[in-house]
Amino acid sequence: VLRNQGPLGLYRGLSAMIIRDVPFSALYFLGLETFKSIMSESSQLGSWGVHHYRENGMKPPASVEVLQSFVSGAASGAIAVVLTTPFDLVKTRRQVASQREGVKQSTFGYMRQIVQEEGLFAGLWRGNVIRMIKVAPGTAIMISCYEFGKRFFEGVM
Repeated sequence: VLRNQGPLGLYRGLSAMIIRDVPFSALYFLGLETFKSIMSESSQLGSWGVHHYRENGMKPPASVEVLQSFVSGAASGAIAVVLTTPFDLVKTRRQVASQREGVKQSTFGYMRQIVQEEGLFAGLWRGNVIRMIKVAPGTAIMISCYEFGKRFFEGVM
């Protein structure tokens, strides 16, 4: 890449990645906090919910908090994936095309081309299911480990 495209070649697809990652993170954390709040306040979950323990004056077990984080992380990750897949698709295609052809088409130019050639949903959401299979469990595991670690090291640091 450096030999053929110079130092700027290392940054091909950067704008598409930023356009994908910033909304993904915003949607993910907004959804995460929303789902966690809804689950924490729900009395429908019984002993599987934080509300049950707080209502009875007890500290919820780590397993309940981690489970709620896991479910919230998976749900918010899935929603963020659905809404940002078009940008992920464009990022990948721009990076591949720049290696082969040295193409300098914009992110939205690629989106227009994909819609014209492949259709709106069939084109821009190609690979959505596979991405969701990868990302939703990954975000669930990541946030669960974070919440568990936060609880585990409580009072240590």
